Amino acid sequence: MRFVVMTHNIWADNRWPEREPALRALLRTRRPDIYAVQELRPATRAVIDGELPNHRRVDDEDRGWSHESSIWWNSDLFTELEHGAIDIGIGVDEIHRDRKLFWVRLAAQDGTTFVVSTAHFCFPGTERELTEHINPRIAQSEAAGAAVAVLGAHGAPVLFMGDLNESWHVTRILHAAGLKDSYSALGVTPGPTWPTVPTWPQPTTPWVIDFQFHYGNIRALSTEIVDFFEGDIAPSDHKPVLTTYGFDID
Repeated sequence: MRFVVMTHNIWADNRWPEREPALRALLRTRRPDIYAVQELRPATRAVIDGELPNHRRVDDEDRGWSHESSIWWNSDLFTELEHGAIDIGIGVDEIHRDRKLFWVRLAAQDGTTFVVSTAHFCFPGTERELTEHINPRIAQSEAAGAAVAVLGAHGAPVLFMGDLNESWHVTRILHAAGLKDSYSALGVTPGPTWPTVPTWPQPTTPWVIDFQFHYGNIRALSTEIVDFFEGDIAPSDHKPVLTTYGFDID
């Protein structure tokens, strides 16, 4: 079985509803089987629901599922078994208060079960990091790796993805925890995932900060950073990462 997964930071309500046509066009054009987002808001959630009518998402009253992250899946292919949210030390201040590691366990039509999870690590420019000179993404990466190991007990497949806000420490730590990122797993040198230009209005150095990782009996078959525009505006200030997976049955 092969299926397509997209992770995307959709930039809260910045430049919204100006970006709405671009987000709608992205979803109509790419229509991923699984779509995991960060910086979700009720307005953007409604748009995604409308553009992916055959998909289901986690339905939970926890504010984080409507104001930070959620996960959609093609209901013709997958059925939800359970879901949850794990505190991995991201919600350290008001800006990040709704952020956790969000996950859903899905069953494929052939009975294979796997977990899809997403997180949005702390932004490097917060006042706390600038004044305390401590990188919180190191501890968040360690906690994410431990959480994935629990969710993927006995080799069960797990996908972990999101806006991780840096590349060096997160890949170093998550690789050591047994996760593989889709870029290095396929020998791909990634281009920047942030920012989209000219949608992001300020000159800045491009970063590779959006990732998909896999763990257990699953493998990446292809991966792409999607440079998508509708007219002269992108759906977000981040480029989505699109990866095709297959279950490893060896």
